[in-house]
Amino acid sequence: MALTRDDIWAVADRLDAEGKAPTLAAVRKALGRGSFTTISEAMREWHQRRKEKTDKTQEAGPVPPDLDEAVRRFSQEVWAKATEIAKAEEAKLAHEYAEARKEWDRERQELEAVAEDLSTALEECQAKADEAAAALADLARRHAETEALLITLKEKARENEARIEELREENKRLHDLLMQAVSKED
Repeated sequence: MALTRDDIWAVADRLDAEGKAPTLAAVRKALGRGSFTTISEAMREWHQRRKEKTDKTQEAGPVPPDLDEAVRRFSQEVWAKATEIAKAEEAKLAHEYAEARKEWDRERQELEAVAEDLSTALEECQAKADEAAAALADLARRHAETEALLITLKEKARENEARIEELREENKRLHDLLMQAVSKED
């Protein structure tokens, strides 16, 4: 990218504002590039422009005391008004911040109350879930006991049925013997 006159002038203005002499070497060093010929031509124009500005300032002469005083008073009035506006804005912002802070605190307290309620509800649900789990475990235990008892009772019932069948057969045999004995006596 080619070096422009405006680039060179900007560096020269900056060096001059910093109180440093805008020499060819200083400008080239600040730019970090460029030929002395290019910089020299632009600096010649820069010096000419600067001289014209200085001449115009000197031609105007010193600022009249009345004008200087009027500018000073005007500056003070502008500063006072700017300070007043800034303080009013600061007070407004402080008030808005305080109101926003109150609202935030209120909302935070509400959220904390909701969180507390939810925590309590969660604890109650957990307690009910624990109770339900214990009741379910008890029911499962009782069901297992009932199943075991039912199996035992079924086994006893089969044993009893087998015993009843044995007793019936024994009763029939005894009945048959009795009938034979009665028929022999007749």
